[in-house]
Amino acid sequence: MGRIKRAATALAQRLVFAFERFGEHELANHAAAGAYAFLLSAMPAVLLALGLASALLRARPGALAEAERTVASFLGAMEATEAVKAFLGRPLGTPAAAIGAASLLYSARLLVVTIQRGIRVVWSNAGKAGILRANLLGFMLELVVLLAVVAILAASEAARFLSEAMGPGALFGGAIRAASRAAPPLVLFAFVYLSYRYAPPERPARGTALAAALLCVLSTLAFSGLFRLFMGNARYDLLYGIFGNLIVLLANVYLFFCLFFAFAELVYIEERFDALLFARFQRSRSAGSARSLFRKPERLFRRYGREYAKGEKVFSVGEGGMETYFVQRGEIGIYIPAAGGELRLAGIGPGEIFGEMALMQGEARSATARADLGSFALVIPPEVFELYLKTDSEAPRRLAELLSDRLRKANERLGRSPG
Repeated sequence: MGRIKRAATALAQRLVFAFERFGEHELANHAAAGAYAFLLSAMPAVLLALGLASALLRARPGALAEAERTVASFLGAMEATEAVKAFLGRPLGTPAAAIGAASLLYSARLLVVTIQRGIRVVWSNAGKAGILRANLLGFMLELVVLLAVVAILAASEAARFLSEAMGPGALFGGAIRAASRAAPPLVLFAFVYLSYRYAPPERPARGTALAAALLCVLSTLAFSGLFRLFMGNARYDLLYGIFGNLIVLLANVYLFFCLFFAFAELVYIEERFDALLFARFQRSRSAGSARSLFRKPERLFRRYGREYAKGEKVFSVGEGGMETYFVQRGEIGIYIPAAGGELRLAGIGPGEIFGEMALMQGEARSATARADLGSFALVIPPEVFELYLKTDSEAPRRLAELLSDRLRKANERLGRSPG
């Protein structure tokens, strides 16, 4: 039961972070831009594919008739059977193919740039990738998009040809049809994974990107199914005619991009969860918040918490170590060598940080820390503390104020000390 409760709490904390960051980064606007960019790239891709496929379809009257019915049904309430027959019945000329290919390249590039911008917003605190890397990555993702479109269309056409040749009862033909239905989600999964794994300026763990991509695709399929169940095309065909299917498609694509950027946030959160949790814990404690979700984060206490008995040394002057300490309970005294013994410079109480100077200066400990009372502190590893400074915009300012105040008090104590 305790393990289930901890897992539920960790999930709730991640969802709170994701919801907050999704709104702060205005990712709904990026999702809308991604949906429109997708439509711009989908239209020339479909038209170009239909035009190129018409040469093959003309040799198969049954397949040509099926394609005509498919395109006519997509056009919704518009009666365009003759126009569809005329389009599919004529070969695609070289100028038209060149214009279609150029339009596809431009619109696919726009889609990739939109995705890159959204990912950069999610990882805005992680620094910036080089211009060359960003452009090469954009070109690679663009190729993936174009190859995915071509692969899906080609696989669909090949599966249809083979299944017709084998007949509806053939076992192998059924397997081919099932594979053709599975191809779009698999290609979508590959695209989402590549975006999560390689688009951020700091590459996340492979397992994190894989899990987020899988959840994104499964959520998209589930929500799209519910959307089709409750929001049928018929009412939109009645209201908008030819644009009915287009509006439904746009809504589905917008839903996908909302989920895409939401799970991109979860990738970022998973990579920096301890730093985000520590920042929220520190803020909630200093503000006197009573929210139990962040008031006592068991994950931090279990991973980084340590008890210190009265008089026990935390670290000694001259020692190595880059850990930073956060006092949760008790008091830690900071001592420096002085004539005849030690001089107590400061007492670090609950809610305060100490030991950060070794990390910031990259040097050995400049003082000794000892528990003046029985104490409990979080021992924050250097990589987590550095991420905390990057992820919490207020952290550098608070740390500067802390160091300034501590330096002032230390100078006052040294001024009062004899000799």
